[in-house]
Amino acid sequence: MSQSTTYDAIVIGAGVVGAATAYYLRRFGKLRVLVLERGAVCSGGTAKSCAIIRSHYSIPSNTQLTLKSLGIFADFAAALEDSDAHSGFINSGYLIVAAPGKWADGLRDNLAMQSGVGADTHVIDITQAHGLHPGLNLADVDVVGYEPNSGYADPYLTTSSYINAARKRGVTVKTATPVTSLIADGGQVVGVRTSNGDFSAAAVVSAIGPWTQPLLATLGYDLHLEVSRHIVLTFRGDTPYAQTTPVVKDLTASNKMYFRPASGGVVLTGTGDHGDPVTDPESMDAHVGDDFVVLQGTQLAKRMPAFSAAQLTASWIGPYDITPDWNPVLGPLPGVDGLHVAYGFSGHGFKLSPAVGYCLAQQILGQQPDVSLHPYRWSRFADGELLHGRYGEGSIS
Repeated sequence: MSQSTTYDAIVIGAGVVGAATAYYLRRFGKLRVLVLERGAVCSGGTAKSCAIIRSHYSIPSNTQLTLKSLGIFADFAAALEDSDAHSGFINSGYLIVAAPGKWADGLRDNLAMQSGVGADTHVIDITQAHGLHPGLNLADVDVVGYEPNSGYADPYLTTSSYINAARKRGVTVKTATPVTSLIADGGQVVGVRTSNGDFSAAAVVSAIGPWTQPLLATLGYDLHLEVSRHIVLTFRGDTPYAQTTPVVKDLTASNKMYFRPASGGVVLTGTGDHGDPVTDPESMDAHVGDDFVVLQGTQLAKRMPAFSAAQLTASWIGPYDITPDWNPVLGPLPGVDGLHVAYGFSGHGFKLSPAVGYCLAQQILGQQPDVSLHPYRWSRFADGELLHGRYGEGSIS
């Protein structure tokens, strides 16, 4: 192959995880890095993300990764060493509410765990919660958790800033270049095959979320990866919903609803449940049924009475890539040296992405990651060391 098709590392996917990984591979290792994207930058699962950033997990390593990501989001341009970088991060804070019983008990335990690994998160009383979000009805709530440093960001700004910063450092980015298969020789990855020719590298990173299984199958892997369809809605109330209003996670809702501000003074709401299983993320049903709109609107109005007559303003769908324990697989795969993966984020990929890109790049370069990726190894499923969250099935993990 000619020099123009030979690199030190190839990253497949220009979503936020792939973009961050490519940036840090170049920054930390001075590698010749190629990013291959079948469409445009941020045109896959990242584009559909609600981009909430929280440290509330029941898996300690998830909280550790998010804390590192929060540090990056808090001063994004400085963290990327690029004055043009913007993430759109709004430090609105994050509230999580639970009714009496197992959810409240789990919430208290998780807040204590998170504090133990360095998160600024704690129980607040109802009066304090109303001070942060006067519109909430908390009559049925037993425990409220609060994170003052959390919030939400803009998926496209974050991803494109990583890509632009990577390009400035010399990373090559090719869009409209679908990878059709991986190429291995003697148990070593040697490159990828695309619709525009072959590219060689001794390290290949697959960061394509719900599209991972078909690509990895070209080397014989069965990842047991499930894909589900999730719906996001926005509602407009009588008055604009301020951008600095805290994100809210409602564990009392049947589908673990969350909601946050969105541009235009509306409230954005989605679910933390399983979603609807789909066989192919390319052919997801885009229809949003009236039953779901009524359910979300009713749950939203229960928690915020001012939205009892709210109007639906927009809806969209996005895919989750789900592992058996609802947590990602990060790092090398056994059997093919030089092959690394980042998939199975199960609905919490965006908030982890800066830290995942950072730590995955460190691992690939033979450095000690700032946060250990050992809990996310592929072999954990065979080892019986799954990362099951306290809240059961769903994206809160």
